[in-house]
Amino acid sequence: MSKIKVGINTIIEHLEIKSIKDVADFFMFKNSIEEYTQFLHENAKEHEENHISCTHILLDKRDNFILAYMSLVNDNVALTVDEKELIGLPQIPFSTLPSMKIGKLAVDETANEKYSGIGSFMIEIAKGFAHDIGVYYGSACRFITIDADIENNPTIVDFYIKNGFVPNEKMNNKNRITISMRKDIFAE
Repeated sequence: MSKIKVGINTIIEHLEIKSIKDVADFFMFKNSIEEYTQFLHENAKEHEENHISCTHILLDKRDNFILAYMSLVNDNVALTVDEKELIGLPQIPFSTLPSMKIGKLAVDETANEKYSGIGSFMIEIAKGFAHDIGVYYGSACRFITIDADIENNPTIVDFYIKNGFVPNEKMNNKNRITISMRKDIFAE
């Protein structure tokens, strides 16, 4: 018997984003890719304490259930001349432009079975953070980047394309286990 998923919008008023340092118990989180579960349980707090990444937890406030998490880091993205032309910045002399990278993005298995749209919702939250870096904190950020993990999920590129990401021409080759992608946060 298949379960019927409901959209994340049906519970949006019960959601809260918290820093990993503000979440006491996250050991119930489990993702189908063990590396992502392990990162949250074993590495995320240490990375935050050492200023390597900041992990944000999507929490259902009704029962303190962790639906998803993402770790964010500063980044830059290398663009070809043609890619800069496509985004309307051919005059910019730099070969790289500032971005914020989603280092890890994972949805809890139970939440993934119950709700649809959690991963896309997390990307929108990341987009808001990236936008606010420039508007409120005085540091430019043009893109969100991701290394789509095709080794663990061969169809993940389709998910990111659906969410407005495009592959980075300069940063991909056939021997990679990830596909470097970017989303222009000012294109929409």
